[in-house]
Amino acid sequence: MKKTRILNPVFVAVALAAAAMPARAAVETFIADYGSPSAPMVVADDGQTTFPIALNLSKFDPSLGTLTDIILTLSSTDIVGSEVLNITGSAQSYSGASVSGGVVTVTGPNSLQTSSSPLSAGPFSGTVAPYSVVHAGSTTGVAPASTTPVQPTDFGNYTGSGMVSVGLSASASPAHSSGSGTGSPSPFFGWYADSYGSVEIEYDYTAVPEPGTMCAGLAAMSVCGIELARRLRQIRSRS
Repeated sequence: MKKTRILNPVFVAVALAAAAMPARAAVETFIADYGSPSAPMVVADDGQTTFPIALNLSKFDPSLGTLTDIILTLSSTDIVGSEVLNITGSAQSYSGASVSGGVVTVTGPNSLQTSSSPLSAGPFSGTVAPYSVVHAGSTTGVAPASTTPVQPTDFGNYTGSGMVSVGLSASASPAHSSGSGTGSPSPFFGWYADSYGSVEIEYDYTAVPEPGTMCAGLAAMSVCGIELARRLRQIRSRS
């Protein structure tokens, strides 16, 4: 019976210490943008492109705790527009410049991929200067965001100091373009595609207990030691 009385307060103190330092779930996110509404990146424009690209995001700091999940999210806003080319030495007017059925696809690592709905723009009218090309007008569409987890076997690539590189590529399906204009030869009517957006990385982890919480746990364990020493002294004095 005496042993039970000695150990009961020990168990209480240990329970208090365990309760004072629970595991705590936490989340840290970083976002990297490509392009912007005022300066989107070229996906397709007379054979030109600014893809592929690499976005740099911060790695997970292991001193914060233990990683449980890494989630990547790709978001894109895509643009399809009508283009008019004048190869003559005089200004030409045009009308009915339009484009239809353009689809922009942006692809990232794992299964990340956004794809816009078929986009159409026009008709547009205007004037194009000699030996020049103009973007007559465009339509913008927001593609559904794409999310994918990182496999635990790849966590090491995302952990430590510095940055992790996330590569993106993009493509655009052929769109139908049309229009009419003055002059001979008539202006050429084509199309172009742009995109801008971002990649977000989310680190889910079990956080290291904060200093205040650790102190509370240590204090509870100190109570355990003090109580145990007091009981032992009582037993010795009785014997």
